[in-house]
Order: sequence, then structure tokens, then C-alpha cells
Amino acid sequence: MTDLPEPRGPQLSRRAVLSAPAGLAAPALADMPGDDCVAVCRTWLANKAEMMRLLDRWAEIEDRLMDAGRLAGSGHVSGDIHQAAPLRAIDARLDELRAERELLAPKLSALKATTREAVMLKLDVVTAELFVQDFPVIYGLLHTAVRELDALWRPDNGQVAGRIALARRAIPR
Repeated sequence: MTDLPEPRGPQLSRRAVLSAPAGLAAPALADMPGDDCVAVCRTWLANKAEMMRLLDRWAEIEDRLMDAGRLAGSGHVSGDIHQAAPLRAIDARLDELRAERELLAPKLSALKATTREAVMLKLDVVTAELFVQDFPVIYGLLHTAVRELDALWRPDNGQVAGRIALARRAIPR
């Protein structure tokens, strides 16, 4: 094992990806070592964040097209092909991100978290993927557990851990 950083694929901006011709393939994921939980979780969370930004952008464009259709009196989406082009680019990028997630998903559960950061990032992934609307109680439980775990791992964890233990004993069972 060396201290040299792992080689990474080229980092492309969203603008570069969205402006690329449709026929270009997305860069492949770099091979990640089996115990590189932090890198996989960060990649997953970055993927999720980009998907959410793209979906927001999609909604903005779609709203603008609907408004243009209403102003034209048709009540339908504007037929201007140039205005819809960004939607095709966003759709193509979303497909690429979904494919990347398909590659990452099996790695997430197989990787062992060997650091505090890795454990917290795994929990961040779960939090990002859990729908609060579907499981509000579980979502809240997860958030409090993450906060408590984070507090336990702080440098003053003896004091915080003691307060958490006292609070737990006060809860009737």
C-alpha cells in the first residue's frame, strides 16, 4: 500500500456534460478499492445532488415552456424545438447518473466503514435516499441517531455521552 493518491477520472463540469454532443459516452467510474467507503459515499451523494439540481432545472424549463404555451393561447407546451433542447440534455445526463448509481449501489453495502467519517457518510447516504413522506418517524429517528453519534465522536464525547446516557435512562420503557 502506498501513500500515493488513487488516480481519478476527469472531473467534468455540468456545463461541459450538458453541452457535449449526445453521442459521447459518460466517463466511466474509476475503479475504487474495496475498502474505499468514503469515496463511494461521496460519489453517491454528489450524484444525488446533481440529480436534484437537474430535476429542479427540468421543472424550471418545463414551467417556462408551459407559460409560453399559455401566452400563445394554446394551453399546451410550446412547440419551439430549441426551447426543449435543454430537456433532452438533462434527460440524457439523468440517464447517465442513474447508470452510475446502478454501479455504485452494490458497493455501498459491501464496503466496510473503517473510519468515523465513513460511518457518517454511509448514514448520510441512507438519509438522502429515505423519503421523509413515506417514513416520517424513521426519518426523524435516523436524524436524531446521526446527531447523537456525531456528538459521541466529538472531542468532548465524555460529557456528551454522559448526557445522552442520562437522557436514555429517563425514557420510560
